[in-house]
Amino acid sequence: MSEVRNQTLSGRQLIDGVTFIDCEFKNAELVFKGVQHPNFANCRFTQSRFVFEDNAATTVNLLRGMLRPETGMRGFVTGMMPEIGA
Repeated sequence: MSEVRNQTLSGRQLIDGVTFIDCEFKNAELVFKGVQHPNFANCRFTQSRFVFEDNAATTVNLLRGMLRPETGMRGFVTGMMPEIGA
């Protein structure tokens, strides 16, 4: 796992397997592919967004589908990950 410290980052940033410490993300696109989770400590985010690609996109799309009311699985998903809310 690589480490990035005390940097201001913008544009497309691949975040898999990276530990970011005391970084600022400005107008950044944080790209997560689902290979290895990133870590963030004391970072700031300004006008930035997460983008999920490859394996991560597959997982996010599965969870989105499970959250649809007609599936009857919303309670299961929110119970599994209560931090995402109901």
